Amino acid sequence: MNKRTKRFVAVMITAASVLSSASIAKAEDVTGGGASFPVQFLTPAIAEFNKTYGHNLTYTSTGSGTGKKNFKSGTFKFAGTDSAVGSADLPTFGWTYIPYVAGAIAVAYRLDELGGATLSLSPGTINGIFGGTVEKWNDPSIANDIKTNPTWANQKKKSDVKGATALWENTSTTSAKVTVSMLPATLKSNKGKKIEWYDDTTKKVLKSLTVASKAEVNMTSNVKPTDTFSIKVGGKTIATFKQIKVTLPDKAIQVVYRADTSGTTNNFCQYMKGAVNPDWVINDAFQSCVPGGVTKFGSRFVGQPQNNNQANYIADTNGAIGYAEVAYVTDPTRAAKGIRAANIRNAAGAFMAPTAAGYNSHLAGGVQDSLGLIAFDWKQTTNRTAYPLGAVTYGLCQTSSDAKNKVVAQFFEWMLNDFGPKNAEALGYTPLLGASAAKGAALAKKCGAG
Repeated sequence: MNKRTKRFVAVMITAASVLSSASIAKAEDVTGGGASFPVQFLTPAIAEFNKTYGHNLTYTSTGSGTGKKNFKSGTFKFAGTDSAVGSADLPTFGWTYIPYVAGAIAVAYRLDELGGATLSLSPGTINGIFGGTVEKWNDPSIANDIKTNPTWANQKKKSDVKGATALWENTSTTSAKVTVSMLPATLKSNKGKKIEWYDDTTKKVLKSLTVASKAEVNMTSNVKPTDTFSIKVGGKTIATFKQIKVTLPDKAIQVVYRADTSGTTNNFCQYMKGAVNPDWVINDAFQSCVPGGVTKFGSRFVGQPQNNNQANYIADTNGAIGYAEVAYVTDPTRAAKGIRAANIRNAAGAFMAPTAAGYNSHLAGGVQDSLGLIAFDWKQTTNRTAYPLGAVTYGLCQTSSDAKNKVVAQFFEWMLNDFGPKNAEALGYTPLLGASAAKGAALAKKCGAG
């Protein structure tokens, strides 16, 4: 090696060292935590963000209540919550909300005696179940709801395409809508393949679509109550629907609620109070939301911490019912155990499944205030496409100017503008759109702005 070459190599090594040091200096360790509602969305989002930008963001699922408290104390640099910050948890430093994604809350149940049938539940029946007055699965209120809406059962317990699910909604007595959802990896591996709605009785394809970029798609068709229908992706069956007569069992209902302080609970209680029964109380603790509390119901009511544990308990317990973000219910492992999501009757009288499209329809009727908080309207009597139960989840960030807060701003802007629109539906969530997304991005810019 000549002297000129040696000098060039030395310069390049020095330059590389400077670049490496600069890169390390810019990398930040940022600790956050809180709501478990968005974890199925946040986990892949954080992994991709860290990989793309070289930071080390972490998020601990603690529930919204603990998240708000830890944000106030400074334990978390940023936090997640699905409910407003109460007076006891107001930080003394500058901060802001950032709405960044939404999701339908499923009324999740496992009842093996139904043979895969989808329950249809009215708000009054939901009030009776979670308020403790409807104690058995063969209660007349549940039976009457089923009579109101023809019962179709998915007779295929396990999808042949892992990560692909189908939900059925009746649009009339002779027509239905099927919504097909795919996880990100499933969507990618099946791109270009056909989604088919196949009539097994007549051996005809009623509707077909090609898998493209959307993780949630729907098809509507006329149906005969006597026929059986299979939903296929790439020729493989993900669900088989048949109208059946349901015989409800004389079995006690096991209500499973969130034992920790939870934004999911807060939003469920908001729905109960706003859409059904004004005696419900809005806060993060289910034990205090229920009129009269839950202790009087004894062992029929059981608490579990966080969405993940609550959904696992329901999936493992025949006769159980609870509430959780829909991604926890459509999870392939839990679905194979028999957990299902009920169709809920909205204010216009239609029974709707917990899809992203249905919850987006409901969100469109809400009002967003200057803080970014979205107030829901459960009295949308002309909106037949709205699924009425869900939550918007919010980030909490500090506005003081420091490097970590600027990374938090970058993270939330990226989720709103990039990751969310591309991946939310595939992960079982509803991306914020239009004015709500613009408001969220504007609020994100306040993080670390000083």
